[in-house]
Amino acid sequence: MSARIEYIAFVDQQKTPGVAKKVINTVKSAENLGHDVSSKLFAPSFSSVFGFIKAVFTTQCDVLFIRFSSLLFPFLFFPLLFARLKGVKIVVDVPTPRKSVLVELKTSETNVFVRIVKQSISILSSSWVLWPANVVVQYAQDLSWYLWGVQRRTVIIGNGINIPDSLAIANSRWDKGTPLNLIAVAQLAQWHGYDRLIHAIHQFKQSSENYDIKLTIVGEGDAYAPLQSLVSELNLQDNVTFTGFLSGADLDAHFYNAHIGIASLGLYRIGLHEASVLKTREYVARGLSVIGAADDPDFAHDSQVRLMVSNSDSIEDIVVLLKDLPNSMLLAPQELRDYAEKNLTMESKLKVILAHVDIK
Repeated sequence: MSARIEYIAFVDQQKTPGVAKKVINTVKSAENLGHDVSSKLFAPSFSSVFGFIKAVFTTQCDVLFIRFSSLLFPFLFFPLLFARLKGVKIVVDVPTPRKSVLVELKTSETNVFVRIVKQSISILSSSWVLWPANVVVQYAQDLSWYLWGVQRRTVIIGNGINIPDSLAIANSRWDKGTPLNLIAVAQLAQWHGYDRLIHAIHQFKQSSENYDIKLTIVGEGDAYAPLQSLVSELNLQDNVTFTGFLSGADLDAHFYNAHIGIASLGLYRIGLHEASVLKTREYVARGLSVIGAADDPDFAHDSQVRLMVSNSDSIEDIVVLLKDLPNSMLLAPQELRDYAEKNLTMESKLKVILAHVDIK
């Protein structure tokens, strides 16, 4: 059954291109499923709040997707309730557990007054701001404080991605006699935990292992300078390369020669012990195995696709994993791509979400 679907989000497309990309991918995937879809992206500003509220009030869709915003949602309770009374089915997409946002604010917001205001709004809004929703989509378990009254309407699901036919697959499987090429792509923050991997590579080099490791870090952000300093301190300039921000063919070239993608290794730093990291899915779609920490709803603990390490400050298990890699069988790039197409696409996730609002 075809439905009219609209996705409305508060997004700074320059500062958070990954968020905008997710919205665009969701729209495209819904179109692929045969639905009539549109989206409205509002740049975060005071004036945009009124445009956002008006868009909710005036929507004529069957299903309204709203990306959750802690600061915005207290103002959306009545507009969303009005839309619900009109017969619109409302899906609220909560990209990060709200408990983790509280923890992340401790480091991301340096202004103490602003941090206290943001944390207070989040705590006081609790779960009531989600009550008008038909479905609340979460990617990890949240505190009961944020789920009271919506627990039965909450769906925990893995993130989905679009996989265009043009997306290149990695060049080849790793030949044990050649360097192991690792790639880490992110808007660099301390919760990515790449410092753990750098320390592990340093310790690995002290052993008598018979292969070399090359790590390419792509991206910029708050952790960029500290990571560079750490590499210099440990004298790993021959092992770790920083490219800064890359896109398009330049980024594809680095993926093409990589063997393993590095997902977030420091999720414990923002209070997460389960997460559905988009970058993990992008790596697999490109034919790369992944090293990651914390539970992920799309991968078993013993998965050959996502190689799991501890979600802690420890580097020992990362060192052990690196030492064991020559004795393990990394899946071939095409096998990994096939896994992504079967299990990680946005279409497969959307079918589950829409089924919860009786849209087939």
